[in-house]
Amino acid sequence: MNQSRPQGEYHRADPAYRRQMIGWLAFTVAAGAVTLYALNRWLHALQSGMGMDAGVTLETWLHRLLGGTCLLLAAAAAAFGLWLRRVAAQTQRERRWPPSGMRTSQDVRIRYLTSADALVAQLNAGGAALLLLAAVLVAWGGWLLWIAR
Repeated sequence: MNQSRPQGEYHRADPAYRRQMIGWLAFTVAAGAVTLYALNRWLHALQSGMGMDAGVTLETWLHRLLGGTCLLLAAAAAAFGLWLRRVAAQTQRERRWPPSGMRTSQDVRIRYLTSADALVAQLNAGGAALLLLAAVLVAWGGWLLWIAR
């Protein structure tokens, strides 16, 4: 029961990177809260202004809003998918996870050779799935914006 942790090589965390990631997380949460509040106020103003058009204006604006949201999510998914593919290429080149130049927010045990190669396949599959999701979101967002003309 009192077994020590397995000895091995660890990729040490970068404290400055950890603080940076926590800062970005806090910023993202605050920006999301402000955006949701603004969306609520905007939708309330649209709904109270509905009159003779019987909701057609509200539906048009909702289509535009959802279409724009789809395009933003597609951009984020594509960026993350491309990043995963780049990390997979670095891992494949070095046959080491995490790649030596990668910054991490916590200590990570280093994986070598076949263990790293298996991770490359997973990273490539995840990147491809995210790029496919981005394509679907672009198509859906484009369709929503097209019908909202």
